[in-house]
Amino acid sequence: AAFCSPHSCSFCRQFCASLSFCTAAHGCTPSLHLETAPSLCSLGRPAACMTLWPAARRLASSSAAAMRPLKVGVVGAGAVGTYFGVRLAELGHDVRFLVRKRHDAPERLGVTSWQGDFVLEHPTIVRDASELGDDLDWVLVGLKSTALERENVLRDLLEPCVSSNTRVQLLMNGLGAEEKAAEIVDAKRVHGGLVYGGLSRRGFDVDHAGVPCAIHGGSFVDDEAELAAAERLWTPVDRDKPAGAVAYVPQPCLLLAQWSKLAWNVPFNGCTVLAAGADVGALWRDAAGRDAAVAVMREVCRAANADLAARGSAASLDEEAVVAKLSAVTDDMADVNYVPSTTKDFREGRRMEVEAIFGEPLRRARAHGVATPRLEAMAALLRVANDRVAPII
Repeated sequence: AAFCSPHSCSFCRQFCASLSFCTAAHGCTPSLHLETAPSLCSLGRPAACMTLWPAARRLASSSAAAMRPLKVGVVGAGAVGTYFGVRLAELGHDVRFLVRKRHDAPERLGVTSWQGDFVLEHPTIVRDASELGDDLDWVLVGLKSTALERENVLRDLLEPCVSSNTRVQLLMNGLGAEEKAAEIVDAKRVHGGLVYGGLSRRGFDVDHAGVPCAIHGGSFVDDEAELAAAERLWTPVDRDKPAGAVAYVPQPCLLLAQWSKLAWNVPFNGCTVLAAGADVGALWRDAAGRDAAVAVMREVCRAANADLAARGSAASLDEEAVVAKLSAVTDDMADVNYVPSTTKDFREGRRMEVEAIFGEPLRRARAHGVATPRLEAMAALLRVANDRVAPII
């Protein structure tokens, strides 16, 4: 909290516990929050900023004492689904994992992290979504967004295991997954989440490295009570908070949080792939590469603000502030030759998440009449590269 302005509201000061940087103008509008991995938030509604966090905190704390273990089904038990599912089990929740039939059922699932290790012995493994049960409190979806390129995948996974009381937490990159989920379950019960922290599979186990593992999560309909329910999910049931517990950072406006992350991901994931799989350092140290990335970043900010306005949100991204802050973040990433996830997929011959990270932002820009010629060219070229490197079979 040492970075907070003395005029910061309680919402901003709470965020400082999880974010590495926080500045706020008088009255907290606009405010800019920057996490170790790029995440920006420029809020245009001071009332929401000043009242949402304390209200959610009260709702969450009032029920914590009588909290029962929640029943959670994990769909997409790759690195993301396994890591967060195991961490939920560590908190005392009843977690079941959907593992595809082509894999043997693991007798243990372990996570290793500099924050703390944990091994879940004899995990509950099912082979079909219907076997997850019809009494789930939450379904955690850790699919890679490329899975949604196949028709009805999300519907086939969710419909057999969700009831009228089940909430769905998506942990997927880009835009569009929450809208698809809201066609299947009540939109009020759909949550999105942005994952921070490097996760990699090792057999059935998952390793975490890099920044502290966190979920910046929000309600699809920006419902205050739903944020409190999500915080309960990441609260220990009957034990002290473990060292490796995941930090859940509630987002008052989920769409703003998503666009904020895309303001970095779109230019740098895309430009590094198109630069023959270069790392961020090689791109950023080249003057032309730097200019290209910043130009795309500006287009993303304009598309974001048009999309937010079309959804009736007063929140927005301050284009100049975004460029300044993300340029500073990229200076640090360049020093360690960081390789974005999309670029790793390209290098290793895996299908890239082109539609969620590039295609959907472009579609929304077009729908709102925002010219994004660089993003348009980037998306077209990445689609060609995707189909050459890892075509859909």
